[in-house]
Amino acid sequence: MKPLVCILLAAANAFCVSIEQYNSHDFAFRAPVSGNPFDVELTGEFSGPGGVNLLVPGFYDGSGVWKIRFSPTRRGRWTLRTLSPVKALDGRTESDIQCTHNGQPRIHGVLRVDPRHPHHFVYEDGTRYFLMGYECDWLWALPPEVQHRLVDQIAARGFNHVLVNVFAYDTTWSPGRQNQWDYGPPALFPWQGTNAQPDHSRLNPAFFQAYDRMLEYLREKGMVAHIMFKVFNKLVHWPPPGSRDEARYFRYVTARYQGYSNVVWDFSKEAYYEKDKALEKKLLDLIRSADAYHHLTTAHDNDAYDWNPALNANIDFRSDQQHTDWPRMIAFDRAFREWPAVNVEFGYERGVEDLPTYRVKQDWQEVLRRAWLVYTAGGYGAYYYSNTAWDLVKPDPEPPGLRRFQVLAETLSALPYWRMQPADHLAVGGPCLALAGEVYAFYAESPKIVVNLTGAPPSLRGEWIDTWTGAREPAAVSPPGVHTLERPKAFGDAPAVLIVRK
Repeated sequence: MKPLVCILLAAANAFCVSIEQYNSHDFAFRAPVSGNPFDVELTGEFSGPGGVNLLVPGFYDGSGVWKIRFSPTRRGRWTLRTLSPVKALDGRTESDIQCTHNGQPRIHGVLRVDPRHPHHFVYEDGTRYFLMGYECDWLWALPPEVQHRLVDQIAARGFNHVLVNVFAYDTTWSPGRQNQWDYGPPALFPWQGTNAQPDHSRLNPAFFQAYDRMLEYLREKGMVAHIMFKVFNKLVHWPPPGSRDEARYFRYVTARYQGYSNVVWDFSKEAYYEKDKALEKKLLDLIRSADAYHHLTTAHDNDAYDWNPALNANIDFRSDQQHTDWPRMIAFDRAFREWPAVNVEFGYERGVEDLPTYRVKQDWQEVLRRAWLVYTAGGYGAYYYSNTAWDLVKPDPEPPGLRRFQVLAETLSALPYWRMQPADHLAVGGPCLALAGEVYAFYAESPKIVVNLTGAPPSLRGEWIDTWTGAREPAAVSPPGVHTLERPKAFGDAPAVLIVRK
């Protein structure tokens, strides 16, 4: 049913477009154009409540149709006027665009860095965001039933951040179609032609229309899509570096997907492969200048860029790939700059079925241990499951680590984690996050842990949590002072978390 405001306006106007806040709507325009339609410039000038003005670039969607994907940021009346050097696309207007209340409980607007707590994230509407990442590079290439099964599975376990390539072709460790769960090489390509012989001057709308459907489903499930524009080691025939074709591709992806509120930009997976850092900066600047909504930007595993103040002003958070010194690197990045630090690749959980995929694998207990070290250092992480991370995707049976990561998410997100600081000096036997005098989270790797609660208030309540099962037992931590505690014997070999509150 149309909102009442549109019904009333319909009496005086021929048409009213109604869009819920932070959702998106495609304005479509037909026009005859000679030459390459992907080089046609089209911008939508949106004017809204309180004098807000957004310049949103359009994109060609095939069959003589250009689109401008718009996501209103404020409730109330908006107008649209198009700008283009092509006469048939210039000066088109919409005078009655009504932004209504967002009725989708999982949609909260664009993700931001929290200005008051800059090591953490917050949504545009003020909702807290405890980042729990999951990498699935080939998510876009899956049949809908497999794609939805995987997204449903990880959403149910508390994951809310999916790292995904725009495109990848194949893996060197499992070339070709090894079995029915191997989705590389894919059937569609971002450009006309093939991966071996692409026409980089012309994009492939059919590929991106399928990508749209993936993003829409992720948004419906409350998932942020961490979109990696490039990947260097998955056999993709990319446009030549620094070419007009490369810039066109970056501009097209930015124009097409900025209208989704559930997006963050990543220059490339393993961006250290890009040796020309001036070119990388140019392309990141292109993304930011073309994005009317100012989505967050980052660059995966990019030390030489991230740590260079002459370059790194155009990235908003750190995406590190670190396989050894997990907490120390988080501490280094937090000390270097006030930004969120995310270890996006710290281990690879072994598949329940040992299928042909990347050869480096760890048991779920080790991957989970590393995750706790990352999070209790004040960072965030991304989970890899060997049977879904790359071109081989088999989500069932569910990996054993998945529900253990749910315990991590539920435990720490229930705390005021955005106000807590690493405080390892308060413990022996494991790291500590603390909001001094209010709440403490001790990760007990050892059977015994020594905790210093001398500065805590007189009335304290402690609780042990089994990191493998989520089981809970009370802990005696009063009065304030130094306590030597043994984790519950019922937990067996499982590391535990001790939560202490005033």
